[in-house]
Amino acid sequence: MQGLLKIGRLSSLRPCNSLSPAPCNSLRPTLFQPTTLPLVSAVRTHLGYIPYEGRKGRKLSNRELFLHELKRANLQPVKKVTYTFDPIRDDFQSIRNFMYFWNRPKVLETNIKLAVKTDIVDDRRDPVILFNLNDGRDLEVRTGNLTELEIACVVNHYLLPLVKAETGSMETKAAKGAGKGKRK
Repeated sequence: MQGLLKIGRLSSLRPCNSLSPAPCNSLRPTLFQPTTLPLVSAVRTHLGYIPYEGRKGRKLSNRELFLHELKRANLQPVKKVTYTFDPIRDDFQSIRNFMYFWNRPKVLETNIKLAVKTDIVDDRRDPVILFNLNDGRDLEVRTGNLTELEIACVVNHYLLPLVKAETGSMETKAAKGAGKGKRK
């Protein structure tokens, strides 16, 4: 039966035979024998980009994450939003809270022509948000078991890639020459 013998601090191992007169120690330390530390330690071998230095901040709460998603919200690619829910069901509260925050003036300013419709039904159907997009497609989000944060993440995930950057720059009256007066 072959075993391994430890020699000194260098941790070089050599095979030993169980019949040899030299003692054969096992690799795991015993209760009274100190463990040997490896001589090689991890050292940076390059001086490249260090991804993060400094103190890491605390983890954001769900409320703070929702407010962050609210700041990112842009309804530019949407023509009409329809919120449908049954207030008798247990899972309607998240859609009401989402509807409250998404109908705030800061979000609605992203699309002035947006039509918002709220259907309150009493037929026990699942709460649903239906976004009619400018390109003719519909985005339906079933919000039955979702939180406000999850709804906001789903909506932003699908709507933000459809937002087009503003290309036309507005010209002021002075740039057009309106303040020059009449020429004779």
